[in-house]
Amino acid sequence: MIKNIEAWLLSHYGQEVYTPGLSRINLALSLFKEQIKSRIVIIAGTNGKGETTHRLGQYFKDSSFCSWTSPHITNLTERFSSEEGDIPSMELEEIISQSHQLVKENNFQLTYYEFLFFCFCFWATKKKPLYLFLEVGLGGRLDAVNCLNGELVLLSSISRDHQEFLGNRYDLILNEKLGVLRPNAKLISFLDLQYLRDRLPKSANHVDLNQFIKLPGFAFSERNQFLAYAASCHLKNIPFDISNWMANPVGLPSRGELIRAKNHWWLFGSHNLDGMRKLIQFLVSSNYNCKDKVFDAVVTSFSRRNEKDIRVMLRMLKGSRLGEVVVTSFDHPKAFAKKDLERIARQEGLKFVENIAGEIAEWKNQKVLVAGSYYFLGKLKPLLS
Repeated sequence: MIKNIEAWLLSHYGQEVYTPGLSRINLALSLFKEQIKSRIVIIAGTNGKGETTHRLGQYFKDSSFCSWTSPHITNLTERFSSEEGDIPSMELEEIISQSHQLVKENNFQLTYYEFLFFCFCFWATKKKPLYLFLEVGLGGRLDAVNCLNGELVLLSSISRDHQEFLGNRYDLILNEKLGVLRPNAKLISFLDLQYLRDRLPKSANHVDLNQFIKLPGFAFSERNQFLAYAASCHLKNIPFDISNWMANPVGLPSRGELIRAKNHWWLFGSHNLDGMRKLIQFLVSSNYNCKDKVFDAVVTSFSRRNEKDIRVMLRMLKGSRLGEVVVTSFDHPKAFAKKDLERIARQEGLKFVENIAGEIAEWKNQKVLVAGSYYFLGKLKPLLS
């Protein structure tokens, strides 16, 4: 068996680096693509697609489904889930071993992300679920999930992120996301910008949820949940009645999650400008009448991205007055360089802590917001409880 899956993947498939293109994974999936008979839902967007995928799964606990999401926060098993929960570690190890053998026998050349999606599809051929829920990793048109044809596409949000790959205009980014949409597929969207809604397909196969309910853009979790509810009604062929929908106040792991221990920790993954902006708007609006600081501290760190974006997000947090901003670094292949993050933090007049574990060990009865990279949240979570 594989003793350390993460280390094994790194040694055989390298780091998870965006490598656009469908030729490699298309060739590999030709081994068993025709065996996949599930009804396929593809979830695209800049922010919110992960939560939408997980919330959709909650509506099908009495059915059979397999969900693909990325990245994982604390454990690779998070990327492979079903009505039974995340795949057990031993089962994932077996799937990875069998998939790797197929890759070697056929001399396929796959990236880290492509290989894991290949493993997921191989797993799905064994489980034969009624539904496949597939979250797009990055973009859409050139993402591995686009090798499969979805009968339903969900579009959660559009904002500027990964501009070096997707373009620096909203319409260009939208076109990349819509690359997963097939001519006869159903599209359900919940975009908050009218500019983008005007550029969506005008057809009977498109449903804009804004016509049914008005939710502010910063009510991101409610929007994701409503999108999942609409999708479940379509898939189950039941009436779409908004009076039957109620938002679930319980956050998902690292998406509004609350950890109660020696301190109270609120975890919100917010890895890009739009995500950070909406998070701050949400927290400020939720505590509008609060005269004191909402949190005693705000702990944050980021994965590799444009330095300008990091500066803007730090200024957002500083200007929000949610609490004292504490910037730190973390150990991960995709983490932003510690020396550069420390330099930026000090230039922005913010506290930088190198040893965050030692710092928070001294805290007691604090109310703390943890925001930023999902990778950072995954590294920090084991220290909190």
